[in-house]
Amino acid sequence: MTERRGVVVGYDGSRQSEAAVRWAAEAARLRGVPLTVVHAWEMFSAVGPMAIPVADLRAAAEEVVAEGARHARDVAAGVDAHAVLGRGGPTTALIEAAAGAELLVVGSRGRGGFTDLVLGSTGVELAAHGPCPVVVVREHRVEGPVVVGVDGSAAAQEALGLAFTEARLRGADLVALVAWPADADPGPAPLVDAAGLREFAGDRLTRIVAPWREKHPDVAVRTEVVTGPPRQVLLTAAKDAGLLVVGSRGLGGFRGLLLGSVSHALLHHAACPVAVAHAPRD
Repeated sequence: MTERRGVVVGYDGSRQSEAAVRWAAEAARLRGVPLTVVHAWEMFSAVGPMAIPVADLRAAAEEVVAEGARHARDVAAGVDAHAVLGRGGPTTALIEAAAGAELLVVGSRGRGGFTDLVLGSTGVELAAHGPCPVVVVREHRVEGPVVVGVDGSAAAQEALGLAFTEARLRGADLVALVAWPADADPGPAPLVDAAGLREFAGDRLTRIVAPWREKHPDVAVRTEVVTGPPRQVLLTAAKDAGLLVVGSRGLGGFRGLLLGSVSHALLHHAACPVAVAHAPRD
């Protein structure tokens, strides 16, 4: 599937996927692009008197995805929503459908897996391997600023671009954050100029954000250097945010991993929708 898809959203009839469809439909409406609602189905072999014919399984899956498209049209008037029934597992079907898309949106949990988990495996896999920015929606929230975590990495640059776009489309403020480690503040006899280093971090954040300010002069931007580990700083900021945007991987950790520990934690615990942007594949 290589044609332009606009915004792609996964739907399986669960409460979380309904929230994802509402968020995705609004995102498509704001962008003026089509919305593709995807449901994946697999043909399971069954034995015994309760086996369900394949035709019935497919018909049920078609009704589910059609329901998702109807729901999208109901919540976002005028959005061009159409249904696609993907074959195979949900991760494979959604990655295929999202080729050429602007956003891929999923709920925090679907119908499969262990219901006591906070985030389903599909959301984690898509955040790591998605062909476009991935938004994981726990609840449909549009109020509040767009918050973006910045650390100077290539993925964080992509996150900044996405955050400015979302803030402009939604008429929201944007807050760009750098987490300043608490152990960088020395005791009464400092060996380094901690205040000077913190000021340098703030100046660097301002410089990183400056080109995006020029591209989006109508977005109100606030930059902050906040003391604390990145995970906690961003989780705190997410409590009052309409959207939290992060890069898939920052500057720390093992560079071979596709999804960093901070991004992984935010997907599991942030109170607002989380968008994960990827560094250029090359």
